[in-house]
Amino acid sequence: MSRVLIVDDHKSTADSLAQIASRLGQDVKVLYEGNEALAEIDANPPELIVTDLRLPGASGIDILTHAMASHPDMVVMVITAYGSIESAVDAMRKGAFDFITKPFTYPEMKVKLEKALEHVAVKQEMARMRASLDAFAEDETRRYNFNEIIGRSAAMQRVFDTIRKVATSDASVLILGESGTGKELVARAIHYNSPRKNKPFIRAHCAAYAEGVLESELFGHEKGSFTGAVARKIGRFEQADGGTLFLDEIGDINHNVQIKLLRFLQEKEFERVGGNQTLSVDVRILSATNQDLKEGIARKTFREDLYYRLNVISIVMPSLRDRLEDIPLLVEHFLRLYSGRGPAKTITPEAMVLLTKYHWPGNIRELQNVIERACVLAMGEAITVEHLPNDITGTGEATPRLSGPVDFDSEVEKFEKTLITGALTEVEYVKSRAATLLGIDRNRLRYKMEKYGIEDLGTSNQ
Repeated sequence: MSRVLIVDDHKSTADSLAQIASRLGQDVKVLYEGNEALAEIDANPPELIVTDLRLPGASGIDILTHAMASHPDMVVMVITAYGSIESAVDAMRKGAFDFITKPFTYPEMKVKLEKALEHVAVKQEMARMRASLDAFAEDETRRYNFNEIIGRSAAMQRVFDTIRKVATSDASVLILGESGTGKELVARAIHYNSPRKNKPFIRAHCAAYAEGVLESELFGHEKGSFTGAVARKIGRFEQADGGTLFLDEIGDINHNVQIKLLRFLQEKEFERVGGNQTLSVDVRILSATNQDLKEGIARKTFREDLYYRLNVISIVMPSLRDRLEDIPLLVEHFLRLYSGRGPAKTITPEAMVLLTKYHWPGNIRELQNVIERACVLAMGEAITVEHLPNDITGTGEATPRLSGPVDFDSEVEKFEKTLITGALTEVEYVKSRAATLLGIDRNRLRYKMEKYGIEDLGTSNQ
């Protein structure tokens, strides 16, 4: 269903046009004055405009020009009186899709409207395809397969076995596990081993968007639907049409988004923010979280019906401390990955023993950072114990020994900067979560980041 705006100062003509469009299943609005039509285009943009050229106030050409300037994909058909073909030709040169002359018959106008609506559908599909192709091209460099998920442990073999079983289906999969365990790699492995592998894999980090922004990011919005919505936006669902949508940190979505997501999972339909056109896309949903969603259900922060729709199949990613036997394989992988950052290509047995004894609160992401750091620090061909962080070697001191006077304020600032940077890194620079981790409010966190010159590497204002 498309929105159709009919503009004609002759009420009988306008009402007849509205009747034809309504019988074609369209959402119709009728206006009788040109200036009102200009305001309507800005406030609630239609997909199709049928306008007389001669109107009180702004003319049909004014309406056409404004529509083409503000909404290039809008389809406009003009109505002209018999004998004024020159005006219709001028309108076509300025972007009108078609014209019809008065007086016209019902069958004539019905055929014209059907052709215009077909053109609207083509333009909408082209916009969706452009968005999908852009997202697909961006993702081409990030294809993953089973080889990208490293592990020979029994826990990882169970993960591989489940991926193989679920990849060929369209069932929703919920991937559980602590931060840094590789949940996105699992989602990508499912997609690229599925029949959808040649279609887009679209990722949305649900915790990275401010309140109210996530709904627009996922479902798109219409121009003018809120302050700053200067153009129609194709959301992640439309971008992923035919492919897979991966919703990371699904436990952070708000109530309104939960309702829309539940409706999509049940009916495969949704509307853009500020729109009333019902859209249907073919998308498989994969989701992930490090939260206990059952606890969220008990607290009434997460819908139980949505949980069961998302959790048709679950995959639990083990923490690194539960698969320590995989550390040598992971280290070898990261050494190859960072071989271009210095001569370090091997690791001494003593250093490897320390890595296998460490408890890894940051999981694989922390191990990756440790190896990257060691590759930069090591001057020779081997990473040794001295190239590992104090937390791993156990050489850090709980109480610093002072050999002389210190600048107390400077040392405190250094500690604060290190603490804040560590918290931001842990939560991928989502400031709302970093503030919670530090036990301070967001405004104080922003102030401290500005004070210490900590670069904001996040994707939102949260």
